[in-house]
Amino acid sequence: MNYSELLSSYIKNSKMSLSEISQKLKEKGFSTDKTYLSKLQNGKIPAAGEKINTALAEILNGDATMLELLAFVDKSPDIIKLVLTNFDKEFLELLAELMKKYPEIPIDLLGTNILNIEYPEEIQKINNHSHEIIFKLLSSGQSDYINELTLISLKEKFDGLLNFKKHENSIRETLKNKGLESTINLINTLISSDIISRKLLYTKNESNVQIKDTELLEWYQSLPRAGEKKLRKLRAIWEMMQDDE
Repeated sequence: MNYSELLSSYIKNSKMSLSEISQKLKEKGFSTDKTYLSKLQNGKIPAAGEKINTALAEILNGDATMLELLAFVDKSPDIIKLVLTNFDKEFLELLAELMKKYPEIPIDLLGTNILNIEYPEEIQKINNHSHEIIFKLLSSGQSDYINELTLISLKEKFDGLLNFKKHENSIRETLKNKGLESTINLINTLISSDIISRKLLYTKNESNVQIKDTELLEWYQSLPRAGEKKLRKLRAIWEMMQDDE
């Protein structure tokens, strides 16, 4: 359940019209009209602020903490929103309760714990549940958003060993359909295949190269392992030298 769905259920259960709710909000000092409330409950605009949510919960006999929690989810960065929308009702209610009980403690939904906090056991339960969701999304390939972040990370890690752009579509499809483990296996297979291809190319050309300097020969033989980025730089330097001639 998201913010607009919860607010809509509170409004429906209250049996009040939007005009009546708007009037009660005005009595509390808020200049909201029924058009604003309609957009709010239909998810057409971002969630209301804390003060309006508290007032709405009082008027509609709803749970202010839960309403504010879902407003927080609605306004969160995509990765936090993704995690929290995968929480079931039990864990959302527990999270709302703990945020109220421990307002000074930031809950570690992403598993970073950059502040090195010693969490109470009940908060750690939420943290662990969040980490399990992230791992499941990461492993399964179910989330396009997580997949794109994973692809960026994989490209940074393996681009020097593999022509990532050449294989990107097959890597993306494997990640989406088979998950992270199968994707890593595919990348390792592609790297092995590229290494074999480079060795075959080197073997083919080696017989045409006569190098007497041992140190220079050792460097030359290391070229197939250098990776495309370094080889492109080397080629650029070589072409500059040809221009000088």
